[in-house]
Amino acid sequence: MKRRIMGSICLGSFCAGAVWLEFETMLYFGSALTLSTVAFALAALSTALYRAPEGHERADGFHIQPRDRRSGLVRHLRLVRENGKASHF
Repeated sequence: MKRRIMGSICLGSFCAGAVWLEFETMLYFGSALTLSTVAFALAALSTALYRAPEGHERADGFHIQPRDRRSGLVRHLRLVRENGKASHF
């Protein structure tokens, strides 16, 4: 029980420090720096999620499937050419 309370106090202190730092940053630099930082963080998170492997969980554990990095259009065109059909693109 003590660990949970200590963890909550530590998390609360960290969040309060982050809010204070954000407030001080906005006072000195304005909102442009904050908005650009948020945009960069979202772009980094989106990139990481896009590159993450796909997987699924079954009763015997988590299984990672190899990703096909080609887009749907490229995959479709390649299948059409492999089957010998003419492409209309």
